[in-house]
Amino acid sequence: MRREWKLAATVLFVGLVAWAGCKSSKPKASAEDMAIASEGGDIPISAIGGVFGEALPEDALVLKDVFFDYDKSEIKPEDKATLEGINSWMMNHPQALLQVEGHCDERGTKEYNLALGERRALAVRTFLVGMGVSPDRIQTITYGEEKPLCPEHAEECWKKNRRGHFMVDYGTAGKSVSIPVAAPSAQAVAQTPVVEKVVQAPREEMPSPEEEAIGHDRAIGRYHY
Repeated sequence: MRREWKLAATVLFVGLVAWAGCKSSKPKASAEDMAIASEGGDIPISAIGGVFGEALPEDALVLKDVFFDYDKSEIKPEDKATLEGINSWMMNHPQALLQVEGHCDERGTKEYNLALGERRALAVRTFLVGMGVSPDRIQTITYGEEKPLCPEHAEECWKKNRRGHFMVDYGTAGKSVSIPVAAPSAQAVAQTPVVEKVVQAPREEMPSPEEEAIGHDRAIGRYHY
């Protein structure tokens, strides 16, 4: 009887740990975070890590850039439909993480534009949290004027550079991928153990020393990582 009680207690403990692990992933925002974000409040950012890259072509049709007026960081009414689509995409991809890049045009000082790019990225994050995406799934980075989408010096280009851009971690880095092989003969099965081949997900290239130096300037504000 005592052994049965110990076994039952062990099963219960394992179940609680598994339940807690599932709960900690939090694909959706809490009601409290949604309320704060809906009022434009700050949601602290935790360092979530991840290996971020461009979205797959079919996902890029949803994860489209959003654009900003000159020297502004408010979400434009015409971009809200885009963000609603991104919210739905995140709900349908609960393992995915997003990194929102804040970009500016070339006018203004480097320092000012880094801060403005951060405000734009945070505005996008806050909007998505207000619609229900967990804040633990979105991090931000600012590039200011450093990565223009269009290099010309005119308003037609500048308005394309004032944007928020989305990079994705699909949540599959480091997982094993089974590679199908031809069925072996009965004799080969008897003599050879079955081995699962593991393919590591591609990693981003290491930044150059210049990019590393620039990266130190991007951590602006107490909510930015």
